[in-house]
Amino acid sequence: GEVKQGSVDEVTGLDPSSYPVRNPRIASKTIRFLQGFLPESFSSRPGDHFPALGVSANPMSTSHSRSVVSETSGRLRGGLARIGLQLGDPVFIRVFKEENELELWMKPAGKPDYTLFKVYRLRDWAGSPGPKLREGDGQAPEGFYYVSSSRLIPDTKHHLAMDLGFPNDYDEYHGRTGSDMLIHGGGKHAGSFGLDAGDMSEVYTLAQAAMKDGQRFFRVNVFPFRMTDKRMEQEWKRQPRWISFWQNLKEGYDFFENVNYPPDVAVEAGDYVFSLH
Repeated sequence: GEVKQGSVDEVTGLDPSSYPVRNPRIASKTIRFLQGFLPESFSSRPGDHFPALGVSANPMSTSHSRSVVSETSGRLRGGLARIGLQLGDPVFIRVFKEENELELWMKPAGKPDYTLFKVYRLRDWAGSPGPKLREGDGQAPEGFYYVSSSRLIPDTKHHLAMDLGFPNDYDEYHGRTGSDMLIHGGGKHAGSFGLDAGDMSEVYTLAQAAMKDGQRFFRVNVFPFRMTDKRMEQEWKRQPRWISFWQNLKEGYDFFENVNYPPDVAVEAGDYVFSLH
């Protein structure tokens, strides 16, 4: 029906008459960055604020993964070198459900931001746009996750895999449950993101090399779609169930879009909050 100015949607609690495309808190931080605010850590090692990683429960490699990594490393070196990258550079991943895409970004030595290395096509992902709520709901998660060496899975029926670490602090705050949410190669797996085996070999090889060279973990940001202002305006008009949640995800999306550097992510009062680190 017709939307009245100032009315509030009963599901989202939001005024559906207009979509607020700018977030002043995020804008102020990215402006400071673009004006030359560079934390000292940006000029040396990646400088992440590390989550509590614990003791590695999985080996980073097995005979299977070593064979795959050895062959894949040789194939990757030339393509990396052509754009100023090398094996061992820090990595960062973004996943977009609607577009069926996984972006792999890398941070060249001596540079303050990340460069897009490659966009991989997702073979499949579980469920529909929207977050995972509970074990067995058939949904793949959305949000801000990280993968440490203990979450690399070098020998599995899915060729190679990495565990996103669902539920994260945000998911637990909101009572969301589930386990074994993976990025993997080949086959189907409930709640996960599937790549061709060859593509997964590349993603795994680059992730493992980054960790061996000192990156303690890498971030994986999972979005329902590319969260442009125009795309969010479409969702705002439809008033889907998850518009408030997606607004919060868009803050992190915009942060990276402005500075090509993944923000530090924390949870405060049930919301994701983002900062330079």
